Amino acid sequence: MTSTPQSSGVDLACQALLAAREAAKKQGAARQKPKRRITVVVRDGRAPLAFGTAIGMMMTERGLIAPAAGGSVLAQWETILTTVAPELTSHVRAVAFDDESGRLDVVPDAPAYGTKVRWSTPKLIEASNRQAPNANVRVVHVLAPAARAATTATSPAAAGELAP
Repeated sequence: MTSTPQSSGVDLACQALLAAREAAKKQGAARQKPKRRITVVVRDGRAPLAFGTAIGMMMTERGLIAPAAGGSVLAQWETILTTVAPELTSHVRAVAFDDESGRLDVVPDAPAYGTKVRWSTPKLIEASNRQAPNANVRVVHVLAPAARAATTATSPAAAGELAP
């Protein structure tokens, strides 16, 4: 004589939930994810712009040229570097600046100076943007080390002439 145990309230609720889920699967009722709306933004020239952007666009449309920001960064490089790392002033030179990407290329004399520049990059970017506010330097890219070009002699030595 074995009798089956009576189910309690919690067990009955679990059984009812499982039965309801199975019945829903059999009837094909499944969760459907809502479709994502795709919005297309059409720029017709009437969207609000920042004042500086509007002035820049107007200058471009009329052929006016804004002063080159990169020239000021390259021209002020010695001052910028002196404020951040004075020991590097004679060992690192700025060779190029791309104003669209904000990339400043520098060339150290030796790998050790390049490492020091990499460590000082956040301070260099801050000082560059402070000294030349229109430049908007975002990245300092350290190129391969290169020795400084030696000064050339004013008159070349004769072909047969030997140094003493």
